[in-house]
Amino acid sequence: MKADDPGGAMESSAARLSGVAFGALGTGLVLAGVISIAMGLPYQAHNMAPLAGPGEIGRRLGEISPLLAAALGALVVAGVVLLLGARRLKPASAAVELIVLGAAIEVCVLGAIGRIGYAADGSVLLAGVACLMGGAAVVAAGLIVALARE
Repeated sequence: MKADDPGGAMESSAARLSGVAFGALGTGLVLAGVISIAMGLPYQAHNMAPLAGPGEIGRRLGEISPLLAAALGALVVAGVVLLLGARRLKPASAAVELIVLGAAIEVCVLGAIGRIGYAADGSVLLAGVACLMGGAAVVAAGLIVALARE
């Protein structure tokens, strides 16, 4: 019946594709930002010089752990996006997972930004904002998938 059909909701296949696109974009942004910060490309960042070797990882785990958590969250998002795109995961389950993972990425990145500091030229800030936008894109992917009609 026409009365039961919500007019504003996307169809399931369109929502699935949009969710996959937003999730992939978010994953890429988060990973690019984390790699940029962890590799020390913004050289002006205080307390975040490039790692000198494997022994330094343990000493600097407090600084790096929120970034590692955000990167791992982004990798899990990539898996969820692949399963969603391959139709191996129900949209409702994928939506909840994407929203929770996106929120977790946001919290991790915000925690890391406080430890990393900032550069005078804004290079760390740009990488941090890229990570935050990636987390927001993952949340948006979850919301798009959640609001789709079956």
